This record gives sequence, structure tokens and C-alpha cells, in this order.
Amino acid sequence: PEHPRPAFQRNQWLNLNGQWDFRFDPQNAGENEKWYDKSDSFDKKILVPFPWGSKLSGINNEAEIGWYSRQIEVPSDWNGKKIFIVFGASDWITTAWLDGQKLGSYQGGYTPFEFEITPYLKKGGKQQLVVRVDDSPFPYKLYGKQGYGEAKGIWQTVIMDARGQCFMKSLKFTPDIDNRKVTLEITTSQPGSDNTAIKIKFLNGSQTSSEITRKLPKGSNDLNFEIPIEKMQLWDLDNPFLYDVKVSVNESDKELDCIQSYFGMRKISVMNLPGTKYPYIALNNKPVYLQMCLDQSYNPDGFYTFPSDEFMRDEILRSKRIGLNANRIHIKVEIPRKLYWADRLGLLIMADVPNFWGEPDANARKEYMVAMKGMIERDYNHPSIFQWVLFNETWGLSTEINGSTKKSLYLPETQTWVQNVYRQAKLLDHSRLIEDNSACNYDHVVTDVNSWH
Repeated sequence: PEHPRPAFQRNQWLNLNGQWDFRFDPQNAGENEKWYDKSDSFDKKILVPFPWGSKLSGINNEAEIGWYSRQIEVPSDWNGKKIFIVFGASDWITTAWLDGQKLGSYQGGYTPFEFEITPYLKKGGKQQLVVRVDDSPFPYKLYGKQGYGEAKGIWQTVIMDARGQCFMKSLKFTPDIDNRKVTLEITTSQPGSDNTAIKIKFLNGSQTSSEITRKLPKGSNDLNFEIPIEKMQLWDLDNPFLYDVKVSVNESDKELDCIQSYFGMRKISVMNLPGTKYPYIALNNKPVYLQMCLDQSYNPDGFYTFPSDEFMRDEILRSKRIGLNANRIHIKVEIPRKLYWADRLGLLIMADVPNFWGEPDANARKEYMVAMKGMIERDYNHPSIFQWVLFNETWGLSTEINGSTKKSLYLPETQTWVQNVYRQAKLLDHSRLIEDNSACNYDHVVTDVNSWH
């Protein structure tokens, strides 16, 4: 029942998890037969957000395409707001309808997406939300670790939320402990007017002024500015202090949108262990001897999805109890609430982009970029994440060459693409380490343990 993204939580939201009506579509006939208008024919029940085929979903895996349906009702005090249905993640092509009206489609199995339903709302009463998910196998899909159990369909929390006409699309905190400040970057859904302002309210910490206001430049969707942090409290493994904040968009003192978030004042870098030439990862300018495990982040009952929030919290606590200070989430984009508990409890996280198992063709590269960019955008504010792992060895990066004998080779053009991906990741996030093991690029790169010779 918890909000799926504690680092990006609006005031007005409803959780849509629970029992949904469900129907398999083995012949891919649903769209032609307009099942989005015939939800009364759905013959099964599924427990969202567990992927179909998992024990916790309540149904077996019978097909590659599944249809979901449930009724929704928008609260009356949301009148005048923009209303969105937000999916945490769904594998793989997701299409939605409201009362038979198509809302849109999204392709990608690991990152959040949303559909606006405002134009299709009816005052009073319930409306029918229908969702089709196509998880047909293709070699360029980011399969990751689904050999353990396929995360078919919706596998993260679904919510409905309300926003003003001008709302926040992105909210990023970049800490700078050396200069005792944090940079805040905000992107809004529409350009500012003469009277558009951003307000930041600190809910804890020792700021002299707990509320700061900045004008959103007229005609601009972006605002970047620095905030001095007084009596700075660092985020570290023994005292993972988080600054809790509320950020709002206001028009002539009227609040249009408000997000509750948090950030940690910490620095990730590389430095030599004092007195040696051995490079160490450093937290807050102090070298850290990493005691890590490879976290498969798989649950036998829910596959990619954990049974409960308490279960995710206990996984982080268990890691700390056995003496670990870091986990690598292996070839899976992690559920935000597990990252939240790593933030709150003090455990470092190495975060992987899932791999494809086919060849690195144009379709695979496009699919990869959706996940890589979406992961960095969604998880930018988690202080626990110290490193992005872009590729696991050369999995999915070899091309089959036909000749007298078949060979799979890591081609120069693929190496160039991998290097370009690394550069793009550094542009998206210069505050963390980027691991590009396959390209052996050591410019602020830390390889994984498989190649740490």
C-alpha cells in the first residue's frame, strides 16, 4: 500500500494495487475484438503488482499477452487538476484505455511511465481502466535475470495522482559537501509566467531559513540554483542522515504542485589508499573497503517483485547484519522502495542496467537507452547509489559472424557505441562512478569484481 517512490511523492495520490480482473490473449485477438470495451468477459483475477506466472499473482503463466481491468474513481476534491495513471514498471509493451478511449502505449520493461486521463474523465461515478501488456519474446528485449522467473506484465505499483496545470517533471539534488551546498535542478511541464515560483521547505536539518523561494524564469521550464547547507550533516554508513524536503510550484501564491522528497549530503569519488598507490572508492573523502555481495534481487514467490515493503527493508538490514556495506543489484533496475531503505538504513548500492541476450542491433540499442536513461532519471536522488553499471562484461554485445565457422565477436563498432553510452551516462550524472567493464575505459571507471585483477 505504500507510495512507490518516496523520493518523488505528491500529496494527492491513490494506490491502485490489489485484485484486478484479468484475461489471457494467446491468439493476440483482443485489440481486433475490442476487449477494451468488453472487460466483463475477463475470466480471471490477478493480484497487482505481481507478474503473472508468479505465485503471489495468483495465476499461472498461460500466454505472452495479458489484459487487466479494474474500476477507478477520481476523488471529488481533485476537480480542476490534471489526473495521471502512473505505472512503476510493466514488462514489456503496455497499452491502456479508459472507458474504451485509448490513453497511449509504452515500450520498456523497467522504468516508470504514465498516461494522462484528464480529457476522458466523467464527473461522478466509476470508470473502467483496461490495460493490455504484450510480453512476446524478442532477442533485443532487456531480459536481464528473468531466467530465474519471468516478470511478465505489471510488476511494480500502479497509482493515480493529481497535479496542477504546471507540475514538476523532474527534481534533482546534487550534493557538494566540499562547498557545503546542494544544487537543485527542476524541470516543469510548462514554461513559467511572470508569477511562477518554486518553493523549497526543509522539514529537518538546521537551516536558518527553512523555506526558500526562487522565481521560475518566464518562458522557461528549467530552474537550477544552489542552496547553502548550514551545520551540514553527512550521509554515511553509520549515520545515513537524509534531508527531508517539500518542493512546490506556485502561481501567485497558489500551490499548483507539491512533491515530498529527500537528499543526502555525501560525496562519491576515487582516491588512493593513504600511503599506497591502490585506488579505493571513497565516501565523503574517506576510502571505503567495500564488503559487497551480488544481490540477485529475485524472489521465488514474486520474481522481480517482493512480497512486501517489510521484506525489502529486511533485505537491507540483513545485509548490514552480516557485515556488508554495499550490494550490487545484478542486471535489474531495482524497485525504488528497496533503494529507499538502503538510503534510510545506510547501505551503498551499485545499480545495473539489464542486458539483452540477442545481438546489439538498432532495436537492442534503442531498448537499452530507454532503460539506462530512465534508471538514472528516476534514481538520481538516492544517496545510496554510488555507481551505475552500464554493461555486465560483454553480455549481449557480441555479433555472430558467418563464415566457414560461426564466430561471435565484440566488434569495433559495438565498442564505439559502448564508449558513447558511457559518455552519455556521465553527462546525465557526473556525481557518481560509471562502470563500463566491456570497454575497459578507466577514466573514473571501476570495473566489477570479475575483472578486478
